[in-house]
Amino acid sequence: MDTKDMKQLKLIAKDLEDLQILATHLQDSIVPLMSMVYDRETKTFRAVANRFCWEHGELEHEGEPLYHRVHSGFEIHHVTRVQHKGLDRNNENRAYNLLTIHGDGEGTLHLVFSGGPEVRLEIDELHMHLGDLEHPWPTRIKPKHIHDHLDEMKGRV
Repeated sequence: MDTKDMKQLKLIAKDLEDLQILATHLQDSIVPLMSMVYDRETKTFRAVANRFCWEHGELEHEGEPLYHRVHSGFEIHHVTRVQHKGLDRNNENRAYNLLTIHGDGEGTLHLVFSGGPEVRLEIDELHMHLGDLEHPWPTRIKPKHIHDHLDEMKGRV
């Protein structure tokens, strides 16, 4: 399948249910620190992510599984304050694995990265956009979660 035939993702979140859908699509994205930017004037937090395409599923190529990744951008509007913990601000070339984005229902969003780093956004209202910036490219590497590792360990015992 030509990746140009794959539909590019474009989603908007206006409530916590929508946010859960966007978070699912962003799970296991690689987000470079240098791409995370807060514009105080427009109250917008932006980032670019190397997103694993969970929505495309597994294909087979030459007897091996084939997956896809794509560069995606996301914006969170109506942000009044940004706080972070555990990000190495002295190394802008560092990239972080995004585990999830969740809201507390009281005007705060949390971007949670593997290993403990987090970005906390205070918002007046939830308005988030996610959109693919180009067409996906193939990869043989699929992110693994704890249950995948446990299944592998069971097979070795």
